[in-house]
Amino acid sequence: MIKSVYRLRGDQVVNFDKDGLPLRDFDGSFVFVKDKVIDNLTDDAEFFISTWGQGNFEKVTREQWLSYVRKDE
Repeated sequence: MIKSVYRLRGDQVVNFDKDGLPLRDFDGSFVFVKDKVIDNLTDDAEFFISTWGQGNFEKVTREQWLSYVRKDE
């Protein structure tokens, strides 16, 4: 199950389990993996979006993560 979901620049998604291990089967382009990700979340899953700069992530709600439109690319 997915504990942490990151939406990166280029709209790539990476996911981690509760132990911080990568879940490669759920990684990829947001358009192609979003439904699979949503179907495999833990109840306390956390959502993050990369912000301007290197290595900066903003914690957001599930709804914000789903509806986010990047303006800096």
